[in-house]
Formats: sequence, C-alpha cells, structure tokens
Amino acid sequence: MKASAGRPREFDPQNFLNIALECFWQKGYRATSMADLMKASGLASASIYKLYPDKRAIYLAALQQYMDEGIARGAKREVELSPEAALREMLEFVALLSSSPVGEKGCFTIAAASELLPGDEEVKKRVHHKFNSIINRLESILSIGQIQQVFRRDEDPRVMALSIFMMLEGMRIYGKIQSDSVELKRCNDFVLRTVLLNRAIDEQDFHTRHQHD
Repeated sequence: MKASAGRPREFDPQNFLNIALECFWQKGYRATSMADLMKASGLASASIYKLYPDKRAIYLAALQQYMDEGIARGAKREVELSPEAALREMLEFVALLSSSPVGEKGCFTIAAASELLPGDEEVKKRVHHKFNSIINRLESILSIGQIQQVFRRDEDPRVMALSIFMMLEGMRIYGKIQSDSVELKRCNDFVLRTVLLNRAIDEQDFHTRHQHD
C-alpha cells in the first residue's frame, strides 16, 4: 500500500537491505551516506536505526546477503549437475553476467575488497570466506571429475581451481567495460579444453609416476 504524503513509508527490512545494497554497490561504502540511504528507501532515520546501529552495520549486512546468495547458487549447481556440466554452467553463468548490462556493476565482493582492503579486518574475513567458498567448490568439482576420469589428473585440483577462480573474478572486472559475450565464451571453451581429460597424456603421466613408485 502506497504511503500517503507526509508519512514515512512502511518499513520492510528486506526491501530496505536490497535498496542499501544497490546504493553501496553503485557508490561504494565511503561515498554512500545515511542521507543517501534515507532518500533511496524513503525511510526516516528512526526507522532505519531500529534495525541497524550505523551505516557500517547496514553495509556488512548487505555484503553478507550478497555473498550468501552467491554461495547458495553455487552449492545448488554442484549438487544437481555432473562435474563437467557444473563447471561449464559456472563458466557460462559468469560470462553471461559479465557481458550483460548488469555486468557494468561488476562484483560487489570485489568492490568491497578493492575499496576497503587492506585495513578492514571484518571485511577481509568475509571476502576471504566468499572467495574460499568458490575455490573450494571448484576444487570439489574438479576432484570428483578426476575420480570419474572427466578431468585431467596430472595437475593438482586445488591449483586448477585457483587458476579458474582468478579467471572468473577477472571476467567480472572485465565486464565493467561491457565485454563481448562471444569473446568470453571462447575463453570458457579454452578453460574447459585445458582441464578436460586428454587420455593419451593422462595415461602417459600415470605410467611415468608409477615407474618411480
């Protein structure tokens, strides 16, 4: 129901947090004021302070929500798909996101790290957790794929996971200049060719390693 003139808008905590996230994402933490948040949400300061003691608390809540949503998407992807399909879908999701109009916004986690690190230990802890969750998920996908003889077994899955993670995060930054979807797809195809099992190479490496056992 639309609020009447002169009355504060009804307070929806989730709606406010979504609006705050967009404000911080567009302007950054330091450049966003409480006045900006009040103007964007249409809420009086008293309503906001009922839930959050200050701007920093709002920022941390918005950052955590963004991170939790990303982690939840990834966990679902890993459970429902085969290793190759899970990796392919992850690559395609980031490429599509980076090349779409919303890609200009970049990644909010990267924005937080770029603006506030080093120096903010709480943000550092949260960013590390988010990044590590993606790396661990990639490592799990690659490890399972190695067991199933889908991915190459001559490389450490952790090293492959870190390499792919860095490419994905770089893709989000590259997306800020409206990267070409075809170009990103070609990069994804290259990554897949790099990690998929080449049976001739894998068998040669397997025999070489066992000759030294």
